[in-house]
Amino acid sequence: MEVLKKYKNQLVFHLFLNFAFALFITFASYYHLPLYTLSDISFYLFHFLALQFSIFGFLYFLSINKYLFRFLFPIVFLFFSCVAYWVYFQDIAISHSIIQVSLETKADIVMDLISIPFLLYLLSSIIALIFILKYYNKLKVNQLKSPLTILAIVAVFSYSLVENYRFGTFNRRLPYNVISSSKAYFEKNSLILKPIDQTIKANIDSLNVVFILGESVRADHLQLNGYQRKTMPLLSKRKNIISFPNAYTPLTYTAISVPQILTNATLTDDYSRPKYSLIDILNHAHIQTNWIGNQTPEKSYEIFIEQSRFQKIIDPLHSELSFQKDYDDKMLPVFKTLFKPNQNQFTILHMMGSHWWYETRYPDAFRKFQPVIKSKHIPSNTSEEMINAYDNTILYLDYFINEVIQLVEKQNSNTLVIYLADHGELLGEDNLWLHAQTGKASENPAMIIWYSEGFKEKHPETVLKLKQKQNAKTDLDFFFHSILNLYQIEGIEYNKKKVIF
Repeated sequence: MEVLKKYKNQLVFHLFLNFAFALFITFASYYHLPLYTLSDISFYLFHFLALQFSIFGFLYFLSINKYLFRFLFPIVFLFFSCVAYWVYFQDIAISHSIIQVSLETKADIVMDLISIPFLLYLLSSIIALIFILKYYNKLKVNQLKSPLTILAIVAVFSYSLVENYRFGTFNRRLPYNVISSSKAYFEKNSLILKPIDQTIKANIDSLNVVFILGESVRADHLQLNGYQRKTMPLLSKRKNIISFPNAYTPLTYTAISVPQILTNATLTDDYSRPKYSLIDILNHAHIQTNWIGNQTPEKSYEIFIEQSRFQKIIDPLHSELSFQKDYDDKMLPVFKTLFKPNQNQFTILHMMGSHWWYETRYPDAFRKFQPVIKSKHIPSNTSEEMINAYDNTILYLDYFINEVIQLVEKQNSNTLVIYLADHGELLGEDNLWLHAQTGKASENPAMIIWYSEGFKEKHPETVLKLKQKQNAKTDLDFFFHSILNLYQIEGIEYNKKKVIF
């Protein structure tokens, strides 16, 4: 009791300090979570408390030196409070792309973001800060011999232990995501691209390749591949459609699969040697390259976006972690203005696709299979709800691809539309869900090709070869070599054994 009495003021101060920090900053990362049952509320409450406990450790050691705390804490608290405002009210998910936008946005645009609600939130943070500092000034300087020191050491180490056990558990939430995303922004890309100093030539005219880069779509949930549900009613009625049910990649998350698809890297490459960029080669061959994306770029593949002659990221402030992300069809008007039937073009449409959380990937009109998921906590959803929600994303994919084809069909063109998911998705096999882990379903991405009548007339032998290879195992490292072959590229070597065209 004597110890408690001695350190009572210190204990009360740290409780108040952490409550204020949690209210104005940390809880913003949990505010938008869809939670359904007591079990998932309990799970995320524990997660929130564990995160705040780790923060307590850092705040405690910051508070030991009165001069450092009085100078540094107000800056930290107000800065993170400003960030948390946008997470609370706009569901902004902090990523390295958000850091880039923030640092590279012009000052006049930033001024336009300052509103009365923002100023009121900032004022509330300042009032809380004044109370914190006022209470702190009444305390004796924290001593390392305080019993709280041991608890703070445990708290600091808990951050490392949790992150080493499961990366992103804390780093994807405030305030740690600001630090980790800033670090990612300033890091160099590990992918080294080989410069092109030779003359590159394309021996073909007016060929349009529309590459729809999908997300988390497994081949066996496509109606085109024999799935019992009508997940692709529109494409199933179309002619000139070829689906490849046996596509394969062991690279089961976007950050490693996309660089492999868009370079001459193999599926087992360690990237110790520089790679050729497909976009760079096409640029040198005077082919118009376009990137329209609805995913916020990751460090591993943003170089391909930068290399593209035209770049447009839809809804750049909301990542896959946001619950207010725009739907993929927002890319269609941009594509419509870019599509030119009488020139060589290579256009990438990078979808959010079937990325978790499924319920934010399609509009209400596509909620055909029910009941659907209600909770972000996967164990709180039934297997039926998970699969229903996932299949609704495929139904929306069917609509999206069909819309792209319709836009192309309105103009007589020599066009190939290639849909390829970067990887598949696990839906309960061996009690595993989502991706970034091994499994037949996560390694078997969906792949669909549609060809225009103009393409069929000019390249009948290519169409025939595609049909012949439809059911063969198709490793995703086919893409780089097949696209170069399709444009009849000269001046650079590629592996013709991997060409499917």
